[in-house]
Amino acid sequence: MCSISFRLSYGKFDYYNGGDIPGVNPPTRPAWHDVETPVAKVVGPVEAAILNHHGYLDTHNPFFVATLHPRVWTLSVWDMYHPTAGVWERLQSTDLYPGPRDVFATDLHPANREAIDGIEQLASAGGHIVLRVAPGGDSYRVVIVDDRTESHVTAVFGPYTSQ
Repeated sequence: MCSISFRLSYGKFDYYNGGDIPGVNPPTRPAWHDVETPVAKVVGPVEAAILNHHGYLDTHNPFFVATLHPRVWTLSVWDMYHPTAGVWERLQSTDLYPGPRDVFATDLHPANREAIDGIEQLASAGGHIVLRVAPGGDSYRVVIVDDRTESHVTAVFGPYTSQ
């Protein structure tokens, strides 16, 4: 809840990182525990974003997802609850925002492959995720690097156009 959130802009390219901020409150928590909503109001639309709190169940409320509506989501994974099914559904919802989106995970937990419907739609389920922004920020690519050897690129996605 006390994480630093930031928006980094370079030309037309905008990137968001919110640390572990929450946005989906259980009924017993006060409304101010929803940190995502006021942050989304300030951040606005971005090209790329890393999931808050690894996509845990207390994150990515509908307003937040719809407001940022990135083309690229990145997910740092170290647990079977990264992401949770509800977060995955919101990230994929074209009711929240239309258009394509790609989600990249560092090392999807094997249990999620069975527990989360549609998780096979991940653009990449493992490796280091590198965002390479073109000079001036008009476009960017996502480069996946083998995280076991760090010696070769396993996939390149894009170029994506910055809005």
